[in-house]
Order: sequence, then C-alpha cells, then structure tokens
Amino acid sequence: MLQKLVAVAMLILASQAWAGANDVMVDKVWMRESVPEQKSVTVQMNLYVTKPARLLSVSSPIATSGEMQNVEKRHGKMQTSTVDSLKLVPNSTLIFGNRGIYLVLNGLKQRLNVGDRVPVSLVIEMGGKKQTVNLEAEVKALELSYKHYNDPTVKDHR
Repeated sequence: MLQKLVAVAMLILASQAWAGANDVMVDKVWMRESVPEQKSVTVQMNLYVTKPARLLSVSSPIATSGEMQNVEKRHGKMQTSTVDSLKLVPNSTLIFGNRGIYLVLNGLKQRLNVGDRVPVSLVIEMGGKKQTVNLEAEVKALELSYKHYNDPTVKDHR
C-alpha cells in the first residue's frame, strides 16, 4: 500500500514538473556566420510562452555579453536602444530579428562558421521564479552579396 502511495505521489510531482517545462517553447534558433573581426551577432528565434513572463537576459559562452535591443525609426533615422527586460505575452509568439526586437551577443570570442552549433541561454521570469532555458543555435551561411563585406559593426548581414 505504501509503495502504491509513493508511486502516485511521484507521478503527480513528475506531471507538474513536465507541465512547467512546456510553459516556454523555442524554435527556429539560428544565427549567421561571421566575417573576420566581427564583434557581435544577432540570435534569431521564435519564443512562445503559455503564461505571463519576462525575458531577463541572453548569454552564450562564445560572447562576452548579451543584450536585448529595440530598433525603431525616429525622426527619419534608425535608433537602437538596449532593453533591460521584455514582457512576454501569454499564448503568443515573439519573433526575434523581426519588427525591431533583437537578441545580440557582443564581444564574439571566435569566428562563427556554417554548421556550427552555438549554445545560447535565456533567463526567463515566470510566476515570480527565474528559469534558464538552454538552447542551441545553428550557424547559417551569409548571402553571397555579403561574403566580401568587411565591416565589424555589421550584426546579422540582412
């Protein structure tokens, strides 16, 4: 009898942990290959949450720091600002690299080559608790028109 009770309790705890793991879903995680002397790169991805949350940070061992940026047109010029955190609306997908919202890794420690798999971590606060989501970004090729481009300030070569 005690064994059955313990088994049921373990199943209940496991199902709660499993349900929490599905509150954050990420797909299509990638970045472009870098050019010599490039200092930063953007991480492209789709981020979906089932509950209200905040994205607090982005990081990777291949970079000295990470930040979230908002790019918008003001007075006819594109302006970039760093964002401390991003509100994540439940049951909607936030597409990074689209509509002026970017995840940027600064201070690249190595060149990124096509086919590399780069570890990326997101810190998300949901329900008052912080959780780290570990991802792997695939490095994709630059378009041919950018192969000769040698500006170290270029982030994702679109």
